[in-house]
Amino acid sequence: ALRYLEQSLKIRQDIGDRKGEGATLNNIAGIHRAKGDYDTALRYLEQTLKIVQEIGDRKNEGGTLNNISQIYKVKGDYDTALRYLEQSLKIRQDIGDRQGEGVTLNNISQIYAAKDDYDTALRYLEQSLKIQQDIGDRKGESTTIGNMASIFRKKGDYDKAYQFFIKDLEICQAIGDMHGMAITLHNIGTMSFEQGDLEAAVAPIFQAYQIFERIGSPTKDVSL
Repeated sequence: ALRYLEQSLKIRQDIGDRKGEGATLNNIAGIHRAKGDYDTALRYLEQTLKIVQEIGDRKNEGGTLNNISQIYKVKGDYDTALRYLEQSLKIRQDIGDRQGEGVTLNNISQIYAAKDDYDTALRYLEQSLKIQQDIGDRKGESTTIGNMASIFRKKGDYDKAYQFFIKDLEICQAIGDMHGMAITLHNIGTMSFEQGDLEAAVAPIFQAYQIFERIGSPTKDVSL
């Protein structure tokens, strides 16, 4: 995939397709990020950002700032990640990119969650959820509700966490998100295990692994 993207990049540069060049650089960054080469991914994203700013592509500028923030997040530099997210949020609000705004608010919440500031994280998640419900972004709504469940779980409020996990599960079932269903079932099961209820833990974990096996999805990224 990387070889084809590099060929695409050269063509777009040769013909002066600046928007396409920015999009290809962004895709190359995604490949390097998936390989865990975060510094290389960051260099490509910085090139993307320069191009979209030069051509006045505000929508992709907001998206690129968001993507850069996620690199800093995985590197553990939460303050820098937050600065990029705040820039992304302002652009997305300015241009009326509601879906992008919901994504960025969600990502901001995860920075605060990583810093153990759960109340602030929940406030951003509530803003994100309202937008996603307003625009009918069911996939985004599922992500946000799942993140809210995880926050309540970390706070030790298992009853509320369970309520939100069930809401997330219902949405995943409604939109046919099998991977999301498996993740949520696994989280419900492991939460029961944390509370010492082994009997309640078995069924959802078993269901989760059945789904993972059926869809051929790896389980190494499952939250525990």
